[in-house]
Amino acid sequence: MLSAQTSKNDSSDALFPWSVDAGQFPQNGPGIEKLRFLLRYAILAPSNHNTQPWAIRVQNNSIELFADRSRSLSNSDPFDRELIISCGAFLGFFRAAAHAFGCSLNIERFPDRMNEDLLAKISLSSARNCAPDYAVLQAITSRRTNRHIFLPTPLSSEQKQILSMPEHQNKAAVIWLETKEEKASLVRMIMDADKVQFEDPSFLRELASWLRPPATSAADGVRSSSIGISGLAAYVAPLIVRTFDMGEGRAARDQDLIKGSAAFAVFTTAFDTMRDWLLCGEALCDFLLRAQQLDIKVSYLNQPCEVSEIRFRLGMLDAVHGIPQLLLRVGRNEIAPPPTPRRIVDRIIVAALKD
Repeated sequence: MLSAQTSKNDSSDALFPWSVDAGQFPQNGPGIEKLRFLLRYAILAPSNHNTQPWAIRVQNNSIELFADRSRSLSNSDPFDRELIISCGAFLGFFRAAAHAFGCSLNIERFPDRMNEDLLAKISLSSARNCAPDYAVLQAITSRRTNRHIFLPTPLSSEQKQILSMPEHQNKAAVIWLETKEEKASLVRMIMDADKVQFEDPSFLRELASWLRPPATSAADGVRSSSIGISGLAAYVAPLIVRTFDMGEGRAARDQDLIKGSAAFAVFTTAFDTMRDWLLCGEALCDFLLRAQQLDIKVSYLNQPCEVSEIRFRLGMLDAVHGIPQLLLRVGRNEIAPPPTPRRIVDRIIVAALKD
């Protein structure tokens, strides 16, 4: 079990992590200080329900990334697949920030066969004294999940090629779904998945436990508005979710989101192992940062990947090759969502490993 350090900072700092000053990077400091600074960018990675399911152990010359299973979603993610994908995104943001500061990393994925919670060991192999790549760093700190309706303006072939270009080999593949027939299939899958999930009391209790009211001081979880609850109702959203049947309303809202989106990207992998999930998260990072630099908005419609039967149906679409891991909707709008809370770095550093 992971035991994280406490911090003198309290939950009022929940939005502070987004204000990273690149000028504070310890260019002339020791390697471990560089690695610790890069964590400030890594914690801005997205995660399901904003659970932030990662923990870090700092060694003499390296840091270790762990899956924090205490933050798992046992109903919507019973095998911790999305949890590991989230940790892969954390690793990807860490790597992207390191490269932006001229640092080369040694990343050993799954270094201990006896401990599957230890996902990666990271050390600094070299560092150049150069001007930071502020475009990448700005993309990390300005990226948001945009849950609003997108404009139907299609993406260009060049934009799609840029977004789906693999940063490294052996990552997830990105498959585009854009035809009317494919959208119609997605509508049916989304509605079926919403029905399955919102008719399950366990799913509703789990979702309610991660909902946060407006102006929350919590450092994790999602705002009630993300599932369509706003106004005064947002302050009692967990009660509403647990008590009332929201399935039809959620399905209708998701249907509107699908119809208004320019394109959909399915992330697939050749296999369905923890290594595939971790690499998928890293590929997601590459995609999100490129989208941000192109001013393209991204959001998630992962319900079909969270219901086994519907995930199989998604994989059976003619255009989809491999095993579906994520479903993203992609497009444009003029809305700039606010940042979501994050735990500060001190709150994710492991103080001890217990049996």
